[in-house]
Amino acid sequence: MPKAPDASSGPVSAELIEKAAVQLFGERTYPLVGMRDISNAVGILPGSLYVHIRRKEDILLRIVENGIQRYLDAIEPVVESSAPAPDRLRGAIVAYMRVLADTLPQTRVAFHQWTYLSPDMQERVIVLRRRYEGLFTRVLREGIANGEFRPTAHLRIAVLAILGMLNAATEWFAPDGGLSAQQVGDLLADSALKGLEQR
Repeated sequence: MPKAPDASSGPVSAELIEKAAVQLFGERTYPLVGMRDISNAVGILPGSLYVHIRRKEDILLRIVENGIQRYLDAIEPVVESSAPAPDRLRGAIVAYMRVLADTLPQTRVAFHQWTYLSPDMQERVIVLRRRYEGLFTRVLREGIANGEFRPTAHLRIAVLAILGMLNAATEWFAPDGGLSAQQVGDLLADSALKGLEQR
């Protein structure tokens, strides 16, 4: 039987449980992790885990919602600024990479395992994902209207191409690699802007 943590290890909190679950879901995927696995990881008895969380799905929802909200908090101020659209798009991409550098394990779970949630919970996540997509849509739409970006017949495809490029970074970006989040963000922004610039 697992042992409860002693006083020196500090109290078990929802944040500690979330951190342990991120690691476990990242290593094994959500369906293969049980509540006992999570309780063992934080050092409490399985029954004690229910004092902090009702069910495993609630933990995943918390990870996903908090994960997406971090990106919204970082990108929204950039998009809502009065800077030119190309600068705002670059700033949004760099902001994305900075959040990714700080939350890579959580982002991988949030972006790739949210589909394990029940349909009702998935609807909550979809609302956040639409807000996230909407930020990039706004920048591109305003840039086209202002003549800063070339017109496109399929705005959403252009937006999804940028989001696909960013989301793919969750698979290859290394926060401790040779390039910083700022540098990678600038390189990705260069690629995105090259495809949008007026010819």
